[in-house]
Amino acid sequence: MILHLIRHARAAGADGHCVGHADLPLSRASQDALPATASAWNLAACDGLECVTSDLRRARDTATFLMPPALHIGTDSRLREMNFGEWDGRTWDDIERTDGPALQTWMDEWTRVRAPGGESFVDVIERMRDFLSGLRRNDDGTAVVVAHAGSIRAAAVVLLDLPPARAFSLAVDHVRLHTFALSTSTSTLIRWNASSF
Repeated sequence: MILHLIRHARAAGADGHCVGHADLPLSRASQDALPATASAWNLAACDGLECVTSDLRRARDTATFLMPPALHIGTDSRLREMNFGEWDGRTWDDIERTDGPALQTWMDEWTRVRAPGGESFVDVIERMRDFLSGLRRNDDGTAVVVAHAGSIRAAAVVLLDLPPARAFSLAVDHVRLHTFALSTSTSTLIRWNASSF
């Protein structure tokens, strides 16, 4: 199986904000740019194409632009971005001003410390491990997963057997390809953060 992990396009109103489960729409610029990416990638040509996306709007809408119109797109909440709990949707400046000590503790130990009412990165890794274990790796098809920076980094930790602390050093830009060849026993990285095949 070939697995393409793709981060959603830029969301409206995300700059400067802590955005996890906050359900933001795509920006107008993203909506304008995605048809050209869909044409260049031509995912319809992939063998046995399947697509599943985070159930958050910015990921679902990105998948709708990128996938062939007739293809069924599934959703799975395990693909969501990290849950930032009480911080979700607020500006980072506001969080630092009103909850500075907790923010510093989280920044120092972000892999295992949860935001207030939210998740740690280890929690995200475990739900991504659960999702990835359900992929039919013995198929010869192509799975496209449209998700988020945090969940894609968590997938890399699982698939490449990386220490969680290494994850933040992995670039995960918007609308880039992170491709793996999967078998029942191995995961091989083909490309990371690529703009084309």
